[in-house]
Amino acid sequence: MTALIDIRGQKFGRLTVIKRSGTAANGNALWLCRCSCGNTTRVDSYALRHGRAKSCGCLTREERARLIRRNPKAVASMGRLSNLKIRDHHTDLPSKIMSKRNKSGVIGVSWDTNAQRWVATFFYKGTYLLHKPFLHFEDAVIARQTMERRYLNKEVN
Repeated sequence: MTALIDIRGQKFGRLTVIKRSGTAANGNALWLCRCSCGNTTRVDSYALRHGRAKSCGCLTREERARLIRRNPKAVASMGRLSNLKIRDHHTDLPSKIMSKRNKSGVIGVSWDTNAQRWVATFFYKGTYLLHKPFLHFEDAVIARQTMERRYLNKEVN
C-alpha cells in the first residue's frame, strides 16, 4: 500500500483542494475541491495530479460555448425557428417535456456514465442555468425542481 499524498491547499487549474473526501472505486483518494467559479466537487487524486481535472466542469462549458460562437454556421442559425429547439415562453421544450430516452423518470435529471454522477439541467432563455453533477439522485431532483419553481412558477410534487 502506498502512502497518501496530502494535497490539501494545492491548486490544480481552477480547483483548490479543501480536504480528503473518501476513496474512489479504483482505490484512489477523492478530494473535495472548490472551483474558482464557486462550486465544489469531488475529484480523484490521480486526475488532479495529472491534469485531467482542471475545474468543476465550468471550464469545459465555457470552451464549448466559445467554440460554438466561433462556428459561422452555428452563429448564423442561432435564434432561427428552423433550429431543433422550439421555444415556448422563453423556455426550450427539453426543459418541459420528458425525452423518450429519459431513464430517471424526472425531466432534466440524467445519469452521466463518465462522471458516475446524476446531472441536473435546466435550459432557460437560451442558456443553461443549471448543469451540475450530483452524487445522489435526490439532490439532482431537488436542484431541478428548485429551478422549475423559480423560473417556470411550476408547483412540483
